[in-house]
Amino acid sequence: MSMKAGKKGAAIAALLLINFCCINAFSQDLKDSLTNRYLNYSRFSSPEKLYLHTDKSLYIAGEYIWFRGYLENSSALSEMAHSNFIYVELYSDTLISRVKIKKSEDGFAGQLPLAHNLKSGEYTLRGYTTWMMNSNPEFMFHKQISLINPTERSSRLVTTPGVTRTTTNSSLLNIKATEVKQTGEAGEQSADTLGSVQFFPESGRYLADRFAVIAFKATDTKGRGFNTEGALYNRKDSLIAHLVTEHNGMGVLRFLPISGESYYILASNGKGDRVRFNLPQPESEGAVINLRNRDGKIFINTNISDLFATTGVTILIHNGDSLFLCEDINRQEKTFILKQESLAPGINHILIVDRNSKILSERLFFVYPKSEVIVSLVSKNGDETTGTRESAGYTLQLKDSLGNPLKGKFSVSVTDSFLSPYDSLCDNFKSYMLLSSEIRGAIENPAYYFMDDSLQRARAMDLLMMVQGWRYYDLPAILSAQNSSAKRWYEKEFTQQITGRATSTFRNTKRSTLSVLAPEIGLAVSEPLNKTGKFTVTDLNFPDSTNFILSCTGKEGQKGYYLDIEDQIFPPVGQYSFIKKRESVLDPASMMIYTKMFYDTGGSEAVTLNAAVISSSPKVAPKYNPSPFNQYFDRRQLRERSELDLYSGMSLLDYIVGNFPGLMYGPTGDDGQRTVISTRSFNITGDPGVPLLFINRAQVQSTGDLDMYTVDDVENVAFLKGNDGFMFRTLSGVILVTLRYAAQNKDVSWYFNTKLLSPLGWQKPSKFYSPDYSLAKDNEAIKYDTRTTLFWDPAVRTDDNGIAKILFYTSDRKTRLNIVIEGTTSTGEYISIVR
Repeated sequence: MSMKAGKKGAAIAALLLINFCCINAFSQDLKDSLTNRYLNYSRFSSPEKLYLHTDKSLYIAGEYIWFRGYLENSSALSEMAHSNFIYVELYSDTLISRVKIKKSEDGFAGQLPLAHNLKSGEYTLRGYTTWMMNSNPEFMFHKQISLINPTERSSRLVTTPGVTRTTTNSSLLNIKATEVKQTGEAGEQSADTLGSVQFFPESGRYLADRFAVIAFKATDTKGRGFNTEGALYNRKDSLIAHLVTEHNGMGVLRFLPISGESYYILASNGKGDRVRFNLPQPESEGAVINLRNRDGKIFINTNISDLFATTGVTILIHNGDSLFLCEDINRQEKTFILKQESLAPGINHILIVDRNSKILSERLFFVYPKSEVIVSLVSKNGDETTGTRESAGYTLQLKDSLGNPLKGKFSVSVTDSFLSPYDSLCDNFKSYMLLSSEIRGAIENPAYYFMDDSLQRARAMDLLMMVQGWRYYDLPAILSAQNSSAKRWYEKEFTQQITGRATSTFRNTKRSTLSVLAPEIGLAVSEPLNKTGKFTVTDLNFPDSTNFILSCTGKEGQKGYYLDIEDQIFPPVGQYSFIKKRESVLDPASMMIYTKMFYDTGGSEAVTLNAAVISSSPKVAPKYNPSPFNQYFDRRQLRERSELDLYSGMSLLDYIVGNFPGLMYGPTGDDGQRTVISTRSFNITGDPGVPLLFINRAQVQSTGDLDMYTVDDVENVAFLKGNDGFMFRTLSGVILVTLRYAAQNKDVSWYFNTKLLSPLGWQKPSKFYSPDYSLAKDNEAIKYDTRTTLFWDPAVRTDDNGIAKILFYTSDRKTRLNIVIEGTTSTGEYISIVR
């Protein structure tokens, strides 16, 4: 070989070595960059997950929804604490109610009242934190609530695959659990017809001339899984493969697609006909992931087209906390084998990205957690059926796999299984936290995937992973390090605050002082403002209905300032796509029981008057509105100054009791003050409720304060009875008073430099009432016990021996009970027990 040729060969070899080193350096930089981006996201930006355990899912108008919230960071690597507040809303087409719950020793425990005038139907219960508002609202917690209003002439009940109702001639509503088959297909027989078939190539795409795995989902006209069978054909109508659904309308097609060919299926519609659905066309470039799970190992086969095999791609495997694998691929096919025990429980995610971090394909798979908890739940009576007004209960015991006692914190609900049926296939704490909270869209019968361990269950879960959609974080943005500057970033809420701005046409706010007064929480602060006038009153801790007075004055007391308070932003009410349930008509016997419950909680039936004698009760807006909500009033609810003149000199307390039906004199307090109470009972004990009192739009603690005034001191007074006071979250009535000196204040400059506001505060804790029939007073006070929720405790704890006692008294119905226990052990394992 000549010297010239040798030098040329050496130069080529050197160039190849340099190019190889540059590629390796670039590849390592890419891996380091991807790892760092993902780690930063997990530590500082990962979302929160919230689950709400409610006492039941079927309610009667006038009842309360009792709930306990479980909140955690989605990533165990997160360096940020959980939010201290959650928001819980009830809505249909529009928002009905919203409460704010502060974390306490009982967790996030609270309740939502259901007004008597709510219509029968399906309602959405939504829970979230301010931090969750940074993500798609679809990943907030959503639960469908069924409500029955017995005053409506016909009520329909939505039933679910796990429970069915049958009409009976007995005095009890007969609801029986449908036997769940191993395939989880209880209740799937439907009169509906095939509505659609969707195709989901494994990992998102399939390539021509390479073996393809395509999952499909068949649904009926209501969007429910539909079992069908059929066949795959090419454009020449040649049979390629047969198809059949395996679980809830899901199945898989396997075949070799030919370049330039097109394909379609013919599927049975359940009515004897075949319906055609076209497959999407195969692609020529890209990447495909095929996954198989066998003998405790995960086999991952990657198939890369020529273009991307030349430039190189990267495969990543993660679970939302950590990256388990980040490796380059520079050839068309490569296989990876992972031990299942090396992966974290829950949803894991495989994806292939190109050199620009663009996602080429992705595949979800699920790793079941190994349960280390042995749970024992023993009935006190040893019988599933209970007598009336008798002592009942359960003993809960937890042990680890070695038999050692285990501590845990739980919420517990015990309900009447006939009047408040439990759907065993609906989301529970375990299924939601491990599955439903992390993929898009509603899952049909999610609890099925966590029932008895079986090959069928594992296969159904893998089908779900292929058809249900992707994880809830914005993965492309994480991998490309993009941030949306236009998007408002909502911080975690650890304390409460009030934000606003003071402005002035002629004065500099730098010389002004902001004063904040809230007597109910003992707050009185004054701070100078800067030239921007912007302010944030932080580190507040106030319950709902707390009134704040904010004012801005100059150095010498000038009032020429304007205050603008920033309203709290809440997510818009959205229609979450629940799986459509089946309906059945309620039988008359059950409606009799529901009707009694309705009236026992203070409900009143709507009266339809003859058209010839209808009289109107027009809404009026008083000049000096006594309500902090600036609401309108019916004429019967309000007394203005001109009407009050006739009662000059009369005690205000006596006037209110004598002129507003629904109120009466209450017991005299320890300080000698008279009080006012409601004439009707709004709780199961039969004790009369105490109406709320607002004077000059600020809540007053005792109705005895009414004795401090005469009618001459009052500009107007209003009384909201029963359901009319729902806006104030009470059914015991609301008394609203405007004093004359406040109305006669002609200096309106305070409207500009002073603001009176009552922001949404945390709900004051309340306890679920359960009667103790060993006490004579409880036995005598309750004439007929119609409770459907017999016991609710959001904070049951097992002791050092791993034992917790759940004790209560039964109602006046001899019935079977549902008991639902949800929570976590001290080792962090999710527990959901249904008995």
